Amino acid sequence: MKYEMVEMIDNRLDLLFPEKELFAYSPFSLSELRDNIILFIIKDAYAEIEEKLSLRANRGNDNDDQRMRDSRYLAYAQHYRSLLYQRVEKQTGVKIPELLPDDISSMNEKLDGHRLTRMQYFELNTIADHPLFKAITYKRICDVKKISNDRFIEYMTDYDNFIASLTEKLDGDDEDVIFATIALFTLEWIYKVELFYSFAIEAEKAQSKILPIERLPLLCAIRPVPLPPDYIQRSYMESRYVLHRKQLIPCLFHYDDADWCEIILKFNEYMAAEYSIRTEIVSKWSMPEFFYTHFDKSQWANFFRNHYDIRTMYSQKEWTNKRIRTVRQIYEAMTIDQPHPSNG
Repeated sequence: MKYEMVEMIDNRLDLLFPEKELFAYSPFSLSELRDNIILFIIKDAYAEIEEKLSLRANRGNDNDDQRMRDSRYLAYAQHYRSLLYQRVEKQTGVKIPELLPDDISSMNEKLDGHRLTRMQYFELNTIADHPLFKAITYKRICDVKKISNDRFIEYMTDYDNFIASLTEKLDGDDEDVIFATIALFTLEWIYKVELFYSFAIEAEKAQSKILPIERLPLLCAIRPVPLPPDYIQRSYMESRYVLHRKQLIPCLFHYDDADWCEIILKFNEYMAAEYSIRTEIVSKWSMPEFFYTHFDKSQWANFFRNHYDIRTMYSQKEWTNKRIRTVRQIYEAMTIDQPHPSNG
């Protein structure tokens, strides 16, 4: 099925890359760039139309223990959202007001309380129910004295079971497909478990004594990207290329400096194209609003089914001490140091 937005972005890509030589093959194909942009449009559209409910309404009860847990994890999540707001503003000068906490200073707002969408409440419960994510954020996962190898495996097994419960929803109705795809994307975008496990597997295959961790930021960290036409202006951007980036892991180990520079060039072109499309089409034309006013959810779900089957990102894991050690090293290098809540 063809979508107007698919054609729109295809036309823009034709203008940006008339030769298409840099992007003739996966994982740099223009169709994959297009699909990734559309995923984010749907993600933003879904966030805009989802009803926001109070914590109590999301919870469905007045249980004191659960109420206190909700409040604690809301404060926990907001702590890191505020840090991200400050970091982005400092690096780029861009302010993202949706990262700031709700204003509940007035009496009516206090009575109303914090209001969250179903996805936001799901994310709070994910932090509360699955210890791996908090262990990564706090960098406890890096230290065998804090998280033993046996506990590490317990956490990863719990993670795999949780992921399996979400991927089952990809065979469900339209709402399930949309919700599960966005949830799975966000988890891998933030925590990078599948990417780092793939790195550990490739390190084992390559029998590499020195891990090329310094190349990983290209795939998953905020970095300056030169922008056309003069490539003097730069924008700090984080790769959103979650679904296909594992295909680049072998390049980290087996490419010499010249070939790796070619990968950097291609990735910069890819991200510059994404930036251009987001600023000149998605934001300027309010594409999330266009999507929820012109397309129903069945079309969103069919797009995910036909173009963005996120379950292909996952693999069965077998943990060894060596693989655990490698993943610990990666999280140590790739997780930023930041202040944590006092009650964490």
